[in-house]
Amino acid sequence: MTMLTPPFTLLLSWPQRWLLLGVLLALAAAVMFGRLGPLDEVLKAREPGGILALEFAWSGERAARILAAWEGLEAVVRLQTRWDYLFLLCYPLALSLACAMLADGARNPVPMIGAFVAWAVLAAIPLDATENLAMLRMVDHGASDTLAKLAAWCAGLKFTVLLAAVGYLLTVGTTMLIQRVLPQ
Repeated sequence: MTMLTPPFTLLLSWPQRWLLLGVLLALAAAVMFGRLGPLDEVLKAREPGGILALEFAWSGERAARILAAWEGLEAVVRLQTRWDYLFLLCYPLALSLACAMLADGARNPVPMIGAFVAWAVLAAIPLDATENLAMLRMVDHGASDTLAKLAAWCAGLKFTVLLAAVGYLLTVGTTMLIQRVLPQ
């Protein structure tokens, strides 16, 4: 049986993996809490869903209503979306690396699933980038059904792979922790 090799494991030693994971998590947290969060609060003051409302507008009509609510805040929407480009380089890599590390860990009951999820979560990068591009196009050129649906599909697929990664980390991580604490 051929094993799927998780990303990062052939290139980095364990100490390098931990260091990279720490750097990625710190950078993601700094961007999320230092830039994205405060900018989204400005948008939420006019549209309760913030940027997520535009990501999941699903129709040109709803996207146009959201953009109308943000009239005068176009620069904030652009800045928030541009900061998200840095964020999208951090969080998928961090999740992928964490899944790869767990998949490569001793006593992992399902390493192949971890390797698959570690690769799959990297799809969040182009999905998030495409979603951002669609939103920026709507801000600059007006909402359309095509762009709203493209942003929503990309956001939905992105969140699906992110939830799979987080689910893997929580379930398998908890299982492995229990195995370590309560040896059989």
